Amino acid sequence: MISKQLMRFAPLDHYFTGVSVPVAALRTQEDCGVGEFADIPKLAQWCARMGLEVIQVLPVNDTGANSSPYSALSAYALHPLYLRLQDLPGAERYQAEVKAFRRSTAEREAQSAGHFTHRDVLSFKLDFAERLFSESGIANGGDPGFAKWLSANRWVEPYAVFTALKRESGGAPWASWGSMANPLENAILRWWEDHEEQCLRIAWIQYQLGLQLSHASLLAQQNGVLLKGDVPILMSRESADVWAFRSYFDLDANAGAPPDMFSPSGQNWGFPVYDWDALGADGYRWWKDRLLQAGKFFHALRIDHVLGFFRIWRIPRQEVTGLLGYFSPSAGLDAEELNKLDFDQGRLRWLTLPHVTGQELEAALGADAPRVARQYLSRIGTEEMYNISPSFDSETAIQALSEPPAVKDFLLSHHRDRAFVRDGKGLRHPSWYIDETKGFRSLSEVERSALRDALSRRRRESEEIWERRGRELLGMLRGTTDMLVCAEDLGDVPDCVPKVLAELGILGLRILRWSREYKKVAPGGLAPFMPPKNFPRFSVCTPSVHDTSTLRGWWGEDAVDRETYFRSLGATGPCPPVMTPDLQSLIFSQCLGAGSLLCMFQVQDILDLDNELWSPDPRTDRINVPGTINDQNWTWRMSLGIEDLDRRSSLTARVRALVTPRRARLVEGGAN
Repeated sequence: MISKQLMRFAPLDHYFTGVSVPVAALRTQEDCGVGEFADIPKLAQWCARMGLEVIQVLPVNDTGANSSPYSALSAYALHPLYLRLQDLPGAERYQAEVKAFRRSTAEREAQSAGHFTHRDVLSFKLDFAERLFSESGIANGGDPGFAKWLSANRWVEPYAVFTALKRESGGAPWASWGSMANPLENAILRWWEDHEEQCLRIAWIQYQLGLQLSHASLLAQQNGVLLKGDVPILMSRESADVWAFRSYFDLDANAGAPPDMFSPSGQNWGFPVYDWDALGADGYRWWKDRLLQAGKFFHALRIDHVLGFFRIWRIPRQEVTGLLGYFSPSAGLDAEELNKLDFDQGRLRWLTLPHVTGQELEAALGADAPRVARQYLSRIGTEEMYNISPSFDSETAIQALSEPPAVKDFLLSHHRDRAFVRDGKGLRHPSWYIDETKGFRSLSEVERSALRDALSRRRRESEEIWERRGRELLGMLRGTTDMLVCAEDLGDVPDCVPKVLAELGILGLRILRWSREYKKVAPGGLAPFMPPKNFPRFSVCTPSVHDTSTLRGWWGEDAVDRETYFRSLGATGPCPPVMTPDLQSLIFSQCLGAGSLLCMFQVQDILDLDNELWSPDPRTDRINVPGTINDQNWTWRMSLGIEDLDRRSSLTARVRALVTPRRARLVEGGAN
């Protein structure tokens, strides 16, 4: 008898181990071209035999034709991609059609190195499910369960209307929908009433998806395996929630990340930032409902980019890269304080706006310089000095110009060359590369030192702001759900983040290759790797994640890290240039010995313990390569079906032997 309620992790009296896998990557004999919710119980059975207790999936929200699971069209709706067609009422009449589509997708997949075609599979499933709905008579009240579900899930009304309008407009942005571009709640309800069958068809698919995921989660629980979901912190600009709940979002800016060693121009994710004041005025109802919805299906939850609950990298919407963003909220410098540093209006303009000298212009563009100056620059008085004209002073405007690359590159380099970025409140924030800007370099050493001191004070004040914000928002989250909450806390991490997460019992993330003891680095040397046994209790330990190469891939791509990590294992002799199953087992053992409450392995890393399952090139096993757009991202699938993997007893035994000592470890004094 399956319990009708999901268990939770409490009490956390021992150390858990699990597997991370996108639902789409699963493969079974029953799937229809992509992994499905109904495949999770078979995965759970295999996990139970290996001694694994947790399955972590990527976000399962509807993203439409976009294969990235982090580009949600709804905070609540599930993706029709994961629907098991054969389990739908009335599907028995069309089994031959499903089998034929399964064969055709298998053939296409064989030609694309094991990657599925997102759009084709989604289109077939939607057409199939909607046909069943039309034939069923459900629109006339033929399913009491569906009617009850509708009244309990009011989020489905704006989602269904939004989805229907998207289809009617051929996928056009909601801003072009005329009277429905910025609708009031009663306008959405009227549209539903006027197009009821169309909306009910979309809602019924969500009802079926919810039934299938709930059933899968409970079956996994019956096998002693808990399901860990993933909630993207941000929403797509073209989402039902941004469309219907406009006041919760600041559409004048995009969220992203500041520059780092992997992205020297930063990242612009294209998602709007939240208006936390508007959300707070409504008691954070939208976020609470979102968490309660996830709690219907999951035992634990990963919060993507948890740093965004403390502060977000806010980028003006007209910018393309993340270079001219700033942390919001943060304590910027006001004009009064800058005046005390003897920065008058002229000096502030020099530091805030890009300046181009006539000499620079001529040196870069030669004979074309006068034309470029006339069309795109504004001369300052009678000097041979220019600003970029306001209508062209953005990356979007410059990149849209029909100009040779030399002209656009010149304009872009000067557009980005500013020491300060202004926000909408008149405050100035330091640009990420402030020390390298023309304005900052022109200051005297005394002026630079005074400005650095002022910025350091503001950074300390900002840390206090971020700590208060993070504690309030994550406290709200923690008080809303009894799921175990885990956080993706990578990037430029404020000092307050680990403290607040620990106080609230939220687990941070530790990726082996990036966990180093930077305070112990010798001059000219590399920071040593942190032994996993020293990882904090409230953390998740893992050797790889969906945005990195696999463990085997990492070993082959970074010779310096490979050598350093090999020595950190206490290994002697020459470092092997390629991963071996025995070496992989050794790294697994180190990871399993971590002080972290959770230890998670990507399914690819588990499969690589059996070298007969190795793909020819480990680079093809990546789930995603950040900053790239191609058909390979987010479409990887397991090379073997779970039924076949379950019969590989040597792999099952190997994993179980590695995991058993961790399962026997008790958390000293409990998890509190």
